[in-house]
Amino acid sequence: MTTLFITRKYPPMRGGMEKVAYELYNHLSEIEEVILIKWGGSNKWLPIILPVFLIKSVSILLTKKINTVYLQDGLLSPLGVILKIFRVRTIITIHGLDITYKNKCYQCIIPKCIERLDKVICISQATKKECIQRAISKEKLIVIPNGIKDELYLPKENKEAIKKKISVKLNERLEDKKILLTVGRLIERKGIHWFIDSVYPEIINKKKDIMYVIIGDGIFKKKIQDTIHKNKLDRHIIMPGEVDNEMLRALYNITDVFVMPNIPIKGDMEGFGIVALEAASCRVPIVASDCEGIKDCIKDGMNGILIKPYDTIGFVNTIMKLMKDDNNREEFGKRVRDFTLENNNWRKIANDYFKILI
Repeated sequence: MTTLFITRKYPPMRGGMEKVAYELYNHLSEIEEVILIKWGGSNKWLPIILPVFLIKSVSILLTKKINTVYLQDGLLSPLGVILKIFRVRTIITIHGLDITYKNKCYQCIIPKCIERLDKVICISQATKKECIQRAISKEKLIVIPNGIKDELYLPKENKEAIKKKISVKLNERLEDKKILLTVGRLIERKGIHWFIDSVYPEIINKKKDIMYVIIGDGIFKKKIQDTIHKNKLDRHIIMPGEVDNEMLRALYNITDVFVMPNIPIKGDMEGFGIVALEAASCRVPIVASDCEGIKDCIKDGMNGILIKPYDTIGFVNTIMKLMKDDNNREEFGKRVRDFTLENNNWRKIANDYFKILI
């Protein structure tokens, strides 16, 4: 059996979809023969790249026996419709924004193309719901979550040494601080501005030795910075921007609580939340909003704690309870890691995909 795997989100570009494409391709390649067509550059080149994808795909389908064409996101669905003339099975994964993207032309074309494909893999129940709302047949929809590779965790006895190194790199003393961490694009749905305005001041009033580290960049950066200044929290929040993989790994391993304070934004959704799995694999308790695809990523009480969006008291009390009880936090962190690696390891996820691809 041979699968043609087509993705426009692949390293060296960085992001959740890029990580998923890379790991899924490599783990599927251990099970079956997979031919990869990829793009790992800027989206501005897509008007050129997509015709190139079509030419390469046709060439491969004409010269090799391909059983299945796999498309890694919704934008590629028109390509899948064209390739069906070769009478091969076409399967696609839908992540979230690739089905909810607010553009009339996009919404007129993409859902109809997805409906014409053979199977649609959704990374969460929330994504599946969005597909159903756009008239994609229920019988075609299958939910398979994203996976995690156990490559980030460092032994906790190294925590203080790592903190010292990070303190030097960030020019900020962290050795005597509890660390609260958020990782992701700085956009409205992430809820970071709300968290800083409504939740974090209450946390700092209760416990001064907490540092909130925000990793990422995006269009809401200035809004977040303005909210920090308004609440006089400059000494309690660090925003290093985007960081390299080594720094991110170190930060995960010195973090006490990882927070995802997402808020619902119409037309924009959190499809899953791969960064939460990364933090969980490092024995970090997750406190996250109980909304959209996060509910498929975080199982309440198992690998994190879910709080209703905008619930200021819920976020404050849950985070403070974890911050104040080191033994409870460490024990919960161990269960978080074990649950995540058992249920979201890439070998299991790739096998679930394989069952659909054959």
